[in-house]
Amino acid sequence: MDMIPVFVYGTLKPGEKMFRHISHTVRDAVPAVINGRLYDTPFGYPLLVEPGCGEEAIVNGVLLIPIDDQYEEMLGIIDVIEGEAGFERDEMEVTLESGQRVTAIIYFYREAPPYARPYHGTDWP
Repeated sequence: MDMIPVFVYGTLKPGEKMFRHISHTVRDAVPAVINGRLYDTPFGYPLLVEPGCGEEAIVNGVLLIPIDDQYEEMLGIIDVIEGEAGFERDEMEVTLESGQRVTAIIYFYREAPPYARPYHGTDWP
């Protein structure tokens, strides 16, 4: 299985509340951005909506680089966490600070659910 890094932008970022579930599988976290819109939820986590949309909407996050033999475990844990919250998983390009574009796994919503409110900022929280 190819190891495609995972782009995270909310509670799975290092230092946030859900990172503890995957910290043992992560070798590095590299700053990156994706085009999209952030929404806040009453559940304490953000939603990425419309990933890849116009250039005016930027979401800051990090690429999680797994420890080589922990990749499948990292993905499995993230799939459970994000799946329970109704996120979809796909691969898209993200941009590193250097401007380099790389393919990453992302978790997102195609459209904002009624309980979500636009988040006015590029970094969550």
